[in-house]
Amino acid sequence: MMSTQELEKYLLKDSYIDLSFKRYLKFKKSSNYDESYKEEILSRLNEFMSKQDINEITVLDIVKKLQKENPTSGSFVYWSNIDDLLKFAETEPQVAATLLNELIYSTDSIDEKIEAFREKAKAFNSKISLGAPLFGYILAAFDYKKYPIYKQEVFMDVKRSYGINLKLSSVGSNYQTYLELCEIALFNLDKDYEGLTMLDIQDFFYCSTTYDEIKVESAVDYLYSIATELHTYKLDPQMMLDSLSQLDAARLQILKNQYKNSEKVNLIKSRVVDRIIENGSLTVYELEEIKEEVRVKYETNILNSWNNFSILFQLYYTDKKAKVLEEQRKIHEALRKMEELKEFDLFEDRVLNGFNWNQNFGGSTCWLAVYEKNHMNHKNAPQLFVAVEDSGLRYGMLYGSEHPRRGERDIEETSDVSSFTYEDLHWKMVNVIDAFQETNDTSGNTAPNENSQDNISSEKWLELLNNNEVFTEGDFVYLHKMYELGGEATASQLAVELGKHHSSFNTPVVQLAKRVIEATGINVPVRDDGTDCYWCVLFNGEYEENNHFIWRLKSNLKEAIGNTYSEADFESYYKEDFLKEVFMEEDQYNTMTSLLRYKKNIILQGPPGVGKTFVSKRLAYSLMGVKDSTRIEMVQFHQNYAYEDFVMGFRPDKNGFSLQYGIFYDFCQRAIENPGEDYYFIIDEINRGNLSKVFGELFMLIERDKREEYVTMGYSKKKFTVPSNVYLIGTMNTADRSLAQLEVALRRRFAFITLNPAFGEKWYRAVQETGVSAEMLQKITDIVSGINKEIEKDFQLGEGYAIGHSFFTGKPEDMDEHAWYQGILMFEIQPLLEEYFFDRPDMVVSLLEGS
Repeated sequence: MMSTQELEKYLLKDSYIDLSFKRYLKFKKSSNYDESYKEEILSRLNEFMSKQDINEITVLDIVKKLQKENPTSGSFVYWSNIDDLLKFAETEPQVAATLLNELIYSTDSIDEKIEAFREKAKAFNSKISLGAPLFGYILAAFDYKKYPIYKQEVFMDVKRSYGINLKLSSVGSNYQTYLELCEIALFNLDKDYEGLTMLDIQDFFYCSTTYDEIKVESAVDYLYSIATELHTYKLDPQMMLDSLSQLDAARLQILKNQYKNSEKVNLIKSRVVDRIIENGSLTVYELEEIKEEVRVKYETNILNSWNNFSILFQLYYTDKKAKVLEEQRKIHEALRKMEELKEFDLFEDRVLNGFNWNQNFGGSTCWLAVYEKNHMNHKNAPQLFVAVEDSGLRYGMLYGSEHPRRGERDIEETSDVSSFTYEDLHWKMVNVIDAFQETNDTSGNTAPNENSQDNISSEKWLELLNNNEVFTEGDFVYLHKMYELGGEATASQLAVELGKHHSSFNTPVVQLAKRVIEATGINVPVRDDGTDCYWCVLFNGEYEENNHFIWRLKSNLKEAIGNTYSEADFESYYKEDFLKEVFMEEDQYNTMTSLLRYKKNIILQGPPGVGKTFVSKRLAYSLMGVKDSTRIEMVQFHQNYAYEDFVMGFRPDKNGFSLQYGIFYDFCQRAIENPGEDYYFIIDEINRGNLSKVFGELFMLIERDKREEYVTMGYSKKKFTVPSNVYLIGTMNTADRSLAQLEVALRRRFAFITLNPAFGEKWYRAVQETGVSAEMLQKITDIVSGINKEIEKDFQLGEGYAIGHSFFTGKPEDMDEHAWYQGILMFEIQPLLEEYFFDRPDMVVSLLEGS
């Protein structure tokens, strides 16, 4: 549980709660408001309860009264909970009366009282169902001015809306936290709106997370407040510096850690934060001094594309980015939910461009677009469009920049954002729907429309996730990995991340889907061609711009996983863990990490079997401190790998050709958006690719002192940079005869580290733990050492062709060690030696003699 102070910090961190409450009060006066029944019922209950003593004689009447008053529509609590409580009171009236008295009148904390109640009730019946909504209802029935009624979906939406990263916990803890949030809101809002009760706050939270009118209007108000603030800062950087000076000490420390050991513009940001921490403020004049101090350290003009606003923007925006995207998501979702748009197969939450969308330099405009799935991207699609900027609001329909009708639009504009309503937005979207429909073709869908299927609520998914007869341990492996990857992945991505074959997920997904269908009774989703689509129970899916099919977790399932699993759960991983797993001494590790931090780019080179790929990923983990695979990307170069795969290029799609971004371009964009985190791009077999063809103008950008500098890309004509928080790790097999020499231009940009076979003490202990005998270990050491000596002294080969230790590191538990050893020797080592000594077969026989 979070402390009250921490909850207050989240709830009151900006003006959102005030903006949203004003929109709620306005909505409450409209004909769409239909929640007044709550006060009518709870007032009757409060009056009834005030006249009751709770004892074994009255307890049954009290519970029956609760059952009778629970509304059939918009119920306060699940009927099964009330029924279970009634059976309990009928069977154990004295115990039930005692528990109710303790719940209402004891001075213990709410969560302790609720859990004590549940524990004793479950002793009576282990299957009894008593959730937080029941206890909220009971407490509000006695005093609705003090206790809020509770709905789990409201609690979850409030946490999401205010950025509270807190998992669902016990029933008592959930209600206690929700009560504290309501108390904080009541205390602060009551200053401006006298006479508020806890029911008003509960109703506010319920309506503001349920009704699209309030969600959209509050989102627009919030985004507009950020837009106007940013516009002011553009005109007066001193105001931006003053705002940064008002950040609390904890936030400043986070920024300090984000930009430590930075270069170029990020070094300027780091010194700005340091100066504010030291002196409590900073002037524009002092900022200019810092810029000059850093600028003279570099030969090129590092400030060519930067001004004071763009330098300071990320310091201001880092802790607002998630909230901005959340409010944009609400607008996007509300558009998709409009009755008139339900027939369209629309992308979920794509595209959401916050105030950092313009090359992350920052600006005072954010926008979102809704478009159909039969388009490769929004640029070649008709799109429903909402933009919030410092001058006001624009919304309607327009055509993407690569659409044949680009430039055409039907948009409403208003500068009076306070008068904007959800009905205005709805009216406009209805009026442009014919044009939107005319230019869309939905005949090519391969998966059924999500809206046409039986949807499972996030609450139900939570129940299923906790049912080990539905979700097995194996299911969580790939589902958690998908969640770590942002809720979406291709089968190939999962395969790389989890070390499996890409087809290995098909059967488990289908089996899980069948168990979910059996547990919920939903219909089997059906494709347009009439065939069953089991994976559609769990995922949405479509072909991405790179023509790879991607799975996306259903939104409610993703939300449920997010409340049972946190990215903070990443397994920690440090230098000590690296040295335990990798057969390397501490001195070499220290050298390797120092070179990577300084040079930004290293290549691990060595003969086959020395664990280059294994080392590269664990090196990244150790520098991050966690096994966070979301900040690592791995590709393998080959002779046909091209610039278009790596950076960008035009690719065919359903509408001809469109510009599609490569894996490294996307990776850099992710790193730019998270400047406080380091990102590691691993290129396996780096010297197998045509490096000039793959890297193009990136030859310059990957250089250490060229990071954060921008060049104009040939295809897109847009500026691009490789940020300083991106580190490149290449691997190179020194025994590959087919490889050309690395170009000097690329070679000087990397530090080269040689990994050698390591048949030492670490290797010995590690393999012995897998059940290999000392005699067998000695035999392996003698044979491989003898082979390597011959290879190293051979005039055509040398140490770059030696046999590595990783050939002999993983004996299966159920395999005889002699069979294991002979299998490696015959099917792995011998073919390698035959390749090495292709013109001297007698040498191979000699080397393996006696093995």
